[in-house]
Amino acid sequence: MRIKIIIFCLIACLLTGCTWVVKVARYIHDSDKLDNYIYDEGTVVNKYIEKIVEAFNTNDRELLASLFPEHARSKIDNFDEQIDRIIRENETWPSSIIRYKLNEDNNYQTSADRGKIYKEVYANTTIEFADPKEGEVHRPSLKIAMVIVPVDDFHENNVGISIFAIDYGDFSTDGVDKENDGYDIYAFGH
Repeated sequence: MRIKIIIFCLIACLLTGCTWVVKVARYIHDSDKLDNYIYDEGTVVNKYIEKIVEAFNTNDRELLASLFPEHARSKIDNFDEQIDRIIRENETWPSSIIRYKLNEDNNYQTSADRGKIYKEVYANTTIEFADPKEGEVHRPSLKIAMVIVPVDDFHENNVGISIFAIDYGDFSTDGVDKENDGYDIYAFGH
């Protein structure tokens, strides 16, 4: 009986133009796809992805390095060599980037203490390439997994990418951040 009443109310609301019912119905329908990854985190990640793609398109080592905070640069082993390796690999790509997208398996973590906030955003993205003449994807996609710190009130100069992993196709991030200090670059198997 209750189900019939609920269905009747939904139909009445739909016929009278109650848009909030449609929004609630869509939310319930998509609830299995929703997670805690909210709009603000997605916006932060997209800005970083756009800067990474810009650095790749222009072979701009300094732009790529600037996405890492100074604190992370000092903690990452062989930081300059790792950035150079990514740019050298980029220079060998005979194709152009045609699209990049934020993958579904993303998340964030926030902690606060006495009014200070620390936030980490976990992001996975895929970059696809195309032959400039043919316009078709012709090589494996590039996968990037990263941890971005958009807010850190506890440590000065710690906003930016703290962990960056890049490789072709799917790869395991088990070897990333072996020191467990929260900072690392994993580039093409190393």
